[in-house]
Amino acid sequence: MNGEKTVLICEDSMEGIFTAVYDGWLDGAGNREVEVRVCAPENLELFCTYRRIETDCEKAGKVMRTILMKLGVKTYEDICYAAVSQNPDRGTAIYRVVRKALGNGRCDARIMEALADPDVSTVAKLRTKVWHEFHRYFGFVRFRELGGGILFSKIKPENDILAMLGPHFANRFPNENWMIYDEGREKVLLHRKGEECTLRSGVTLSQEYREDLTEKEEYEELWRAFCSSITVQERRNGKLQQQLVPLKFRDNMLEFS
Repeated sequence: MNGEKTVLICEDSMEGIFTAVYDGWLDGAGNREVEVRVCAPENLELFCTYRRIETDCEKAGKVMRTILMKLGVKTYEDICYAAVSQNPDRGTAIYRVVRKALGNGRCDARIMEALADPDVSTVAKLRTKVWHEFHRYFGFVRFRELGGGILFSKIKPENDILAMLGPHFANRFPNENWMIYDEGREKVLLHRKGEECTLRSGVTLSQEYREDLTEKEEYEELWRAFCSSITVQERRNGKLQQQLVPLKFRDNMLEFS
């Protein structure tokens, strides 16, 4: 390396990271070191160029399609899962994996098998962690009915998986109007009957919604009563229960409220 590096600062999102991969591709030529960060560092380094990257969905889409077509579905999914994790180093690891797989005319579709490589290993570990949380929410999301027959669920995932939950719940409830709210990121996934899901950011719950959510609906009381009635006190195993349903998932689960 020539002793200098470029740090690309992008939006904290999958689209932001893939835009940085697109814009930073030429910066990586000539073995120049490139990092992709989702937030500006507190301390600036010498011999380092910092550049802010504006999210561009067209550029991000080109990168995603290239990964999918040239590296295959499995590698594409691995990278996408890693991109929605909360690890601050994920952008750099993703950029370097893509660079190693496709740089200098290469097309290494087996790049994710090279687990001895630290960047590949990082992406693989993040993929596994996000996958486990993502699939757990299939069973941990709890809907409650608001006015007008709208089904509402509130979650607080560690990773930014809200958009990825859309296809699963759209298939389960295609004829319902529902929304899933990520209270930590103030994002909401909206589904109208018979339509595709849409994602909105910067959403705060109105006072009216907050009041609706604090009211104890009859079906919620029935659900709690049912869960209580099927519990065999003599066979309670708190340690096993915590393994199957970790504490971080319970705040928005009716049976634990």
